[in-house]
Order: sequence, then C-alpha cells, then structure tokens
Amino acid sequence: MLPWREYEKVRKERIRKIVEVKKRRRLELGERLTLLFENRDTVLHQVQEMVYLDRLEKPEQIQREIEVYSTLLPCNGKVKATLYINAEDFDDLSWVFKNLAKIYNSVYLKVGEKLIQGVPEAGREQGEAFSTVQYLTFDLEGERSTDMEVHVIHENYRYSVKVPEELARELIREAYEEC
Repeated sequence: MLPWREYEKVRKERIRKIVEVKKRRRLELGERLTLLFENRDTVLHQVQEMVYLDRLEKPEQIQREIEVYSTLLPCNGKVKATLYINAEDFDDLSWVFKNLAKIYNSVYLKVGEKLIQGVPEAGREQGEAFSTVQYLTFDLEGERSTDMEVHVIHENYRYSVKVPEELARELIREAYEEC
C-alpha cells in the first residue's frame, strides 16, 4: 500500500493495469447488470484508491480501509463478486427500483451441476430503494468444477452466461486459498 502522495505519481499507470485485469473478470449480464469477480488485485486497487481519494495518511485509517475491503477477498471456498445494477438517469433508476427489487438475491453461480445463490452483503437495502452496487458471496461448498455459468433468475429479468474456462480456473484456485 503506497502513501497517497506516492500513489498519485503512478496512479494513471496502475489504473491502466487494473482496467485490463477487470476486463477479464467482468461479465455483462444483459443491459442492466454487470458482475465483477473480485481478487487480490481488484481489492488492493480499491483500497489504494480509497487511501488516495480520502488522502489517508495515518496507519490506523489505512488499516481500517484494508479491514473493510478485505471482506471482498475470495477464499475459504467462497467466490466474491461485485454486482453493478445499471441505470441511465434518475427516471431509469426509478424504473429499476420498481421493477427489479431484490434482483441482487437473484444471481446464481452454476458450478458443475450445483446452482449456488449469491448472498448479498447485509445492510445495503434502503427501503423502496437499494444500492446499485451489491457485494455477493458464492459459497462453493467444496465444488471445484470449472464448468461455470452465471444465471439471473428474477421475475422481471432473466439472463445466463457461460464463465470463460480460464476465468473459471482462476475463480476455483482463488476460492480455495486460505484467508
């Protein structure tokens, strides 16, 4: 973790690199949803960006950010992902809130023959509205197949996509690392 002043000097290059990493780990789930499978690189980048944007300097402040974002690390049999719920403007966002309520409970990772529901992080719902960024955990429960698909099964939105083989291998390897 670089102090924010040092990071500022290399930020553009680091962002270019992480864009390439995220490109391989991102799945478009139709027009409304994007799923980014997290790993150490993506989480480290997020922490580094928070240190930079908030101009954090004190070790305890930086440690707090590390602790907050470390929950996004895949490990101990769990795949972690960030779900982005897309809206174009405020009116479109109102449509999303009305028609796609609880869609974050409708994302599944099919590993081999097992369908695993993504469990959203607690506390991100706000009444009739909800956060358009949701953190999901998929507990593989020992599954290790690289035959993977993502399914969205919601009353108003359905979508399925195959996870590329190379990414599936990475997800399995990362999921079974120790935290």
